[in-house]
Amino acid sequence: LFVTVFMTMAASAQDEMPTVNWPYLYPDFMQGELIHIGGGTFKGMYNIHLGQGTLHLVDNGQIGEMSIQTVMKATLGEDTFRNVGGKMYKVLAEGMEGYVVMETLADYSAIVRNDGAYGGSLSNAAKGFSYDENYGNYSYLVTNNYADLLSIKNESEELPVIKNIYIVISNQLYQANKKSILTIEGVDKKSFTDFLKSNDIKWKDVKDLVKVVDYITSLK
Repeated sequence: LFVTVFMTMAASAQDEMPTVNWPYLYPDFMQGELIHIGGGTFKGMYNIHLGQGTLHLVDNGQIGEMSIQTVMKATLGEDTFRNVGGKMYKVLAEGMEGYVVMETLADYSAIVRNDGAYGGSLSNAAKGFSYDENYGNYSYLVTNNYADLLSIKNESEELPVIKNIYIVISNQLYQANKKSILTIEGVDKKSFTDFLKSNDIKWKDVKDLVKVVDYITSLK
């Protein structure tokens, strides 16, 4: 069994929560590198926007969204991200022919439910944001000026987040649970159940999820 488990996040990024004004995974943009499908690389200052899981960069003092259609993966600091379906997912571990990823998304609806700064109408604190009712995602920023946004990031409440764990096989995303894995073509319910029992698989254990990845890819 080949397992590569990555560090989850720098300590500073763990300790500082995102805010409504700063809907990013990290407390600041950081040096990173994009690796394109064709093999080329592109370096810059990046961060992950929590509204849609998109990759943002700072260019000449302005924040913009990267087009990642040709991006295979990215490294931000010590963390690795994979492009799956146009969104960047943080790699927690890699198996022989697949990997385990984490998705971190802003839970704006929690602020609305709790009658926080947004209140019921989202009219004031959400100024500068755009809400897509079809997808339930917020995009854009209060300001695209990097220095200005950084200066006001703590002038708003903390932004709750939702974290989801997935297994990626053949660049397809599957929820890390038995029901989802059984939808994969070629996975026999009885054989897979026996595998889970004999290996004492725990769905919240990243190393166990890598075992699941390697089991599935061994069937092909």
